[in-house]
Amino acid sequence: MLDVLYPPQCLGCGGRLPDPDTPLCHRCAHRLERVTAAEVDERLERLPAPDALATCTVLWRFDAGGAVQRVQHRLKYGNRPRYGHALGRWMATAYRDAGGRADLILPIPLHRARYYERGYNQSTMLAEGIAQSLDVPCREDVLLRPRATRSQTHLSREDRWSNVAAAFAVEHPEAIAGRRVLLVDDVLTTGATLAAAATALTAAGAASVDALALALAGR
Repeated sequence: MLDVLYPPQCLGCGGRLPDPDTPLCHRCAHRLERVTAAEVDERLERLPAPDALATCTVLWRFDAGGAVQRVQHRLKYGNRPRYGHALGRWMATAYRDAGGRADLILPIPLHRARYYERGYNQSTMLAEGIAQSLDVPCREDVLLRPRATRSQTHLSREDRWSNVAAAFAVEHPEAIAGRRVLLVDDVLTTGATLAAAATALTAAGAASVDALALALAGR
């Protein structure tokens, strides 16, 4: 009834969507600006731990005021966790096309206070969609965030790294021992969060850590 009265609309063009769990029509999704591997590598090279990630793939460029921002904000703040599965399938295609292979998929965790505030972890929703598409297991109980951190949004590059450098812990090291892990997040800005998480995973015995993000923000 709600779909009849308020038909789901594409966050790009405003057109009607046949699937309410998908935020964009295929035409708008394919028109969005893709991010190159060279751009991601250049971003990660500025980190104190530039080699923490074996590979890093990002799907779209974050466009302030545009479709990608509307999608990301609706997923993260607009109580639309179901969008994550559709977006995750698109992310999985980008990862597969880049030659990525993983044994286990882990979302970047939220601290429990942030989780209770939001009610869900947007990165988990993305990771579940990726896992379904790649047919690779996804676990939410391996990588934890026991220490609360400030929002990264308005921090400098140096402060972002300091903020997350020791924020992560591995709860079940046996789950990642000798395995290729794929870390999933919604937005990559400096890469500090993903690199800090990868450092913790490698120290706990992961063979390698790849990263996959929905959007690249900042410069």
